[in-house]
Amino acid sequence: MNIRVQPVREGDADFLYRIMNDRAILDALDEVPTQRSDWVDAISAWNFDPDEEVYIILEDSTPIGWLGINGLLSEDKVAYLKMIGLFPQYQNKGIGTYAIKQALDMLRARGYAAVALYTNESNRRAQSCYRKCGFQVSEQFAEEMANGNLVQRYKMVLTL
Repeated sequence: MNIRVQPVREGDADFLYRIMNDRAILDALDEVPTQRSDWVDAISAWNFDPDEEVYIILEDSTPIGWLGINGLLSEDKVAYLKMIGLFPQYQNKGIGTYAIKQALDMLRARGYAAVALYTNESNRRAQSCYRKCGFQVSEQFAEEMANGNLVQRYKMVLTL
């Protein structure tokens, strides 16, 4: 398996639209369907936002997931893993762990003090991946999600 992570490009809107409308991913994230134009607009915005970086995860040349980081301009040098999503058939194979560790190495090299993320309490698969990377739960709270569900959430943190 040849896994690599590369910055999102203009032509990645179709892929982001497909993955973020996958029923299993929408359900795991308590998200709502999006339009292709949402992703075209997002990529344009990301290209001009120094606080955010977004990456496509590929197996060979096939896009299989994406990873987003924000908080890059934070004074306290705490970045946020805002998203990692892999198509279900690529989950539980170490790919998410690999991609997150690539991001953590990059953030560590750039002098960040910590990385935080938010996840649903029910998303045990994601939590397992995050724990393998060294994240620990620091907070629990309830939040209304995009689909209207009130969900128990965790904030997880990793000190670099």
